[in-house]
Amino acid sequence: MQNRFLKINNMARWAWLLFIPQLVVCSSGGTSVVTDPPPNPVATTVGVAPTNLSLDVGATGSLVARVNDQFGAVMSGQSITWSTNNESVAAVDANGTVSGISAGSARIAASSRGKSGTSDVIVNAVAPPPPPPPPPVLTTVTVSPPAASIQVAATTTLSAVARDQLGNVMAGQPMTWSTTNALAATVSASGVVSGVAVGSATITATSSGKSGTSSITVTAPPPPVPIVTNVTVAPSSASIAIGATVALIATVKDQNGNAMTGQTVTWSTSNAGVATVSSNGLVTGFVAGPATITATSAGKTGSSTITVTSPPPPPPPGANLLFAEDFENANLASRGWYDNTAAVLSTTEHVTGSVSSAQYRFAVGATTPTSGGAQRHKFTPSNSLYVSYYVKYSSNWVGSGKSYHPHEFHVMSTLDGDFDGLSNGNLVLYLEQSYQNGGRPRMGIQDNKAVNTSCGTLPCNLIGITENRSTAGCNGVSETNMTWECYDAGGYWYNLKQLLGPVVFQPNPGPGYKGDWNFVEAYFQLNTVAGGIGQADGVMQYWFNGSLILDRHDILYRAGVHATLKLSQFVIAPYIGDGSPVDQSMFIDNLRAATSRLP
Repeated sequence: MQNRFLKINNMARWAWLLFIPQLVVCSSGGTSVVTDPPPNPVATTVGVAPTNLSLDVGATGSLVARVNDQFGAVMSGQSITWSTNNESVAAVDANGTVSGISAGSARIAASSRGKSGTSDVIVNAVAPPPPPPPPPVLTTVTVSPPAASIQVAATTTLSAVARDQLGNVMAGQPMTWSTTNALAATVSASGVVSGVAVGSATITATSSGKSGTSSITVTAPPPPVPIVTNVTVAPSSASIAIGATVALIATVKDQNGNAMTGQTVTWSTSNAGVATVSSNGLVTGFVAGPATITATSAGKTGSSTITVTSPPPPPPPGANLLFAEDFENANLASRGWYDNTAAVLSTTEHVTGSVSSAQYRFAVGATTPTSGGAQRHKFTPSNSLYVSYYVKYSSNWVGSGKSYHPHEFHVMSTLDGDFDGLSNGNLVLYLEQSYQNGGRPRMGIQDNKAVNTSCGTLPCNLIGITENRSTAGCNGVSETNMTWECYDAGGYWYNLKQLLGPVVFQPNPGPGYKGDWNFVEAYFQLNTVAGGIGQADGVMQYWFNGSLILDRHDILYRAGVHATLKLSQFVIAPYIGDGSPVDQSMFIDNLRAATSRLP
């Protein structure tokens, strides 16, 4: 009993000592401290990280457990037991890996030595994957561009795009191309459109029964830019006397053979000692000999061979005046005029020293002037005729507006009747000017009644075969560098050969202005007939304000069949066959007719 008490007493004593951290022992040598060993660590808390976890069904997440002792220190190497309170929502393995089973919530616990910690887990439902898209179906075909314009012989390329029901491009679809009008435009298998002719066509691209279109307009290509390719000079050869002149005309043509207006032409001579040439193509002879006159435009050239000869003998002295008309009054019949003796006189338009002039006014659309038709005057038959007159045109004068007409003056022969028509005679001479933005002198010969039709199809050349023939075209033309024509006029054959000079009547104010008084002289001298054969030695001359513009000494007026024919009738007969395009007038004053040039 005493031992038992002592044992209990000792235990109580040791228990009390547990609360005494140090025991101080005193001795003769000093004081020392005795320290007890620290207590063993004891698991006190378990923490789980993260405390909240969210994952999708079928996904996994990781949790980490940490064990702390009574002092808050982490205790490593502790055995952890994991558990879930809702296995249908979330499961956890021995490593703390959580797996989402179904949508909902669960609490995951980690336990060690009777202590535990938790993490709340939310498992999210996962939407099912969308169903696969439907297979693409070609729904539309679009052609680009939707409209285009191309020229004939040009091409353009169209493109076609196929799209499915969702508007997505479907590459690699076969396309078939077609046209509604192959006469205007064709299309190739690859969509290349070619312009065939002016017009329109619809081009269609088709794939899997779907189609798209493009509207194509085919236009004419622009005309090519004209390029100077040829220069010709007329006449191509001429013979002039010393001191005489001849006007050359240069015609510039493009690659299509069309005449080009407004081109700069430079003139030159190969022998200035024989003949010179002005900037306008007027050649003047100085000494006998040859010279080549060249016209150059844009690097292209044309030429004319000029032969300068000794001047012809002068006309016999004392020119014979055949008649004169100053139009001082309207009594034309008293001065030898017949057929039409009506006169319209202008007292406001006349030359100095005159009181009036003859006015030939064309109303719009009129073919003849208000004074009427042909006014004729006979004169002593002659092998030559010189005519001079002053002429003025209204400022709006445009002539016929064509390359032919108006006619102005005619001369008829002794073989023609006093009232014969002017368009069908044995010998009818023309003296006029052709106005095309400037007036060019024209002198012509017509001898329709002399045409020999027995040679077959006209025209036919009877030169050197018979002298029973015409000289103006239908039976041949002996002169060079004269234009001529021959055609069936309905009941008779019409032929004409003519000379056309350069522009002398100018369209704008200045020297030679059409609206001023200008002095015109013309001379016709019939050719000779030797041994019954007509000789090409007739003369045709034209002066403008004293300058010789036309000068030919190789004219054949009459063949041997009409060896005795002479000139005997002068006619004033202004005429515009298509009708006057405007209301316009010409004025004539101080008309003279003689056998040779008057001073």
